[in-house]
Amino acid sequence: MSAHLSDRRIRAVTLLVNPAAGGGRGEKVADRAAGRLRAHGLEVTRLAGSGAGESLALARQAITDGTDALVVCGGDGMVSIAVQAQVSTDVPVGIIPAGTGNDLAREYGVPVGDPEAAADIVAGGRVEWVDLGLATPDGGEPQVFASVLCAGLDSAVNRRVNEMRMLRGPLRYVFAAMIEFPTYRPRRFRMVFDAGLPTEDTVETEVLLSAFAITRSYGGDMRIAPDADRGDGLFDVCYVERISKLRFVRHFPKIYSGSHVGLRGVTTRRCRTVRLEASDVEAFADGDAVAPLPVTVEVLPGAGRFLVPRAPH
Repeated sequence: MSAHLSDRRIRAVTLLVNPAAGGGRGEKVADRAAGRLRAHGLEVTRLAGSGAGESLALARQAITDGTDALVVCGGDGMVSIAVQAQVSTDVPVGIIPAGTGNDLAREYGVPVGDPEAAADIVAGGRVEWVDLGLATPDGGEPQVFASVLCAGLDSAVNRRVNEMRMLRGPLRYVFAAMIEFPTYRPRRFRMVFDAGLPTEDTVETEVLLSAFAITRSYGGDMRIAPDADRGDGLFDVCYVERISKLRFVRHFPKIYSGSHVGLRGVTTRRCRTVRLEASDVEAFADGDAVAPLPVTVEVLPGAGRFLVPRAPH
């Protein structure tokens, strides 16, 4: 893992809360984390927006006002809001997991289900500099993301998960996949990798699902890109071409261990940029909608800062 680490003295933090996270558990999780942060002697300013737009505005204002750390209590969507505010600043993001998938918390070694331990990591002040992604829809606003951008069956499942009101945790992704998979048909994709670089390559093929990853997992710990290095300046790309439904069902469980890599019909590669074109396909990143394709995606090397655990002695 390519990592640039530094130490930061944390004295005052902004705790940005999604009260609805985890089926309404966000407030209780935030209470426990805030108590622990104060026990460390930190000043805690607690904020909650009425929606994503207000939360982003609050996060940006907190950084402008000089907070030592922007700490989010919620799921991957809240972390995404934080990095959109934090990108290319020196203010680190801390994570108090309280969401459905919590893939970014797992990626950065933050315990899920233990707000006090997560708060201890924030107070420890260990900062890792990492890559972020930038997705720009044709004619739309660029959106920064921290984990994986997906397009295809996986983004259709993501939309279904976001609309569901039943179940909690990663099981929602499995249930949503069971609903979407029987009727989803691969789309014809045109993917232009590394345009203008010596490694430029254009691929046109039918795609069932595709992922462009800074980090290793999405969808509640599905290891879509098991070898992704969050500090190497590259996306790990994985896409599945047209395969039979029987083969897909048989091999689907392998995605949780990353052993799908190398199977027939599964293509992996690395790139710095990619332009995605397809009809009737929506891109999602960090669990939230970006825009219908076409979308251009690029790596922002070293643009992110996350508070991470200290290595054991």
